[in-house]
Amino acid sequence: MTLKLGLIFSAIIFSLSSFAVPVDWKGTLTYDTEIIKDVRRTSDNCTPGNGSECINPEEDNARFQSMILKLMPEIVVNDGVTVKGEISSGGTRGSNLGESTQINSQGQTYSYYTQNTSSALTLNQLYAELYADTALYRIGRFSKHFGLGAVINSGDNIWDRFYSGYEGIEAQLKLGNLSLTPMWAKLHTSENPNGKYDSYETSISALYDNPNNNFKFGLYYSIKEVESNDDLYGTGSQSVNLIDIYVAKEWDKFSIGFEAPILSGEISNLYGTGDADFDTNAYILETKYTLNNKWYVGLNAGMIQGDDGESDSFEAMYLHPNYKKSHVMFKHNYLGFMDNSYDIFNVSMTNMTYAQLLFQYNLEAWSWDISMMWAKANETAESGSDFYDHERKEVVAATEDQSDDLGYEVNIGFDYQWNPNVVFSGNLGYHFVGDYYAFSNTSDELSVTNIMSTGMSLSINF
Repeated sequence: MTLKLGLIFSAIIFSLSSFAVPVDWKGTLTYDTEIIKDVRRTSDNCTPGNGSECINPEEDNARFQSMILKLMPEIVVNDGVTVKGEISSGGTRGSNLGESTQINSQGQTYSYYTQNTSSALTLNQLYAELYADTALYRIGRFSKHFGLGAVINSGDNIWDRFYSGYEGIEAQLKLGNLSLTPMWAKLHTSENPNGKYDSYETSISALYDNPNNNFKFGLYYSIKEVESNDDLYGTGSQSVNLIDIYVAKEWDKFSIGFEAPILSGEISNLYGTGDADFDTNAYILETKYTLNNKWYVGLNAGMIQGDDGESDSFEAMYLHPNYKKSHVMFKHNYLGFMDNSYDIFNVSMTNMTYAQLLFQYNLEAWSWDISMMWAKANETAESGSDFYDHERKEVVAATEDQSDDLGYEVNIGFDYQWNPNVVFSGNLGYHFVGDYYAFSNTSDELSVTNIMSTGMSLSINF
């Protein structure tokens, strides 16, 4: 959807307002700036491709500024019906500053002025909530969240650029402490609207939430069907099942959350060679211990399966791009800094085992975060065998062995709440790059260079 659709939606809002229909506006506006030194993880003048960890040697460093605008109107039609939506700027809920700058149509080089045209507005969500005695029904375009958000993530946090979106209908039925949510949704359709070019999903989730003992147990089951003529995931049909298990428990000072997503099914045209099974999983752990009213310590860990590139099944798990535990190592798609065919924000944690220790110190208006993270790759290249390049998503023949050491990261950041609606933040992170990134798939290894990232941001809630 573009600016035109956003203007149409705004016109509907103002029309409803003229008839005295209550409209509640909420939203967030954020700006950030970041500098990343040695963003290529090497200073070598190397050649990308063929499974190499080399990134195009256009520039060694990166600097950018971005903006995220999210508007969330809520229209109360009557006691039983509410219409909700979300409008954002840019294609992924944000835009980089300067990307829409223009001068006059002739484009003279001697012109001094510039002007910034507005980024396209995107209608991310628009749905009706119908309240009944039996259930809460949601109809339209909406997002969903489950568990820790490792796979199904609604993108509710202020810096989330992505969300798990669906167009269809779901019902939330509550039976005491148990909630059941069945759903049917259209994910995508292309070309002729005859069903042959469709992707859709049917799911049901159950959540047992007992506030008396602070215990939660959830189970999410879905069937995703992609018809053979639909191009949502490229070419070929898919039939994939997701089973996601979630457990959370809180005590007086300690809390723990665990999620285990399991994907299985069949995929057509894997690696361009034919049909294959889809069989992968991940195990995600989050813990937190409150030392006192100012300090808490946490431990996060996980195992995310990778693909070996040789079996007749695809075994790589890609977590939701919102679920990023690092501030440097896995925060950005580093290929995108030198190749605009990749989105620097669209990257998923995959093919790794990791552990993260973090501390937070809270004052009245300040909070400080310190974290340390370690990670290793689960699948690497072995000389004489095919391997899967998880960043470029292709199978490559290996001529050398690859280390599994992804390195470790140290990070310190702060939030300053200037007033109840405005927060200033800063961050300094350092990635001690592991030998995994020295792999060039030749006898000459790359010389790795550590990465340092610094950033400042402003966020406004309204």
